[in-house]
Amino acid sequence: MAMRMQIKAIYEKKVLKPLQNLDLKEKTEVRITIRKSFYKLLDELGEIEAKEDINKTLESMRVKKYYG
Repeated sequence: MAMRMQIKAIYEKKVLKPLQNLDLKEKTEVRITIRKSFYKLLDELGEIEAKEDINKTLESMRVKKYYG
């Protein structure tokens, strides 16, 4: 049975630590996808000049079916 959940975690001392309790049995194998927030990246880079409205661009991308 496939179960999906989305959680936040912190990476500390080479260990990924969930910020909430997980309803999982001990030794449950999980798959983890790591994504870095685009806005956090912009914060790190500083303000940059955009040639297009990023919100409109992202919205049009959401409408397209890239992943089937």
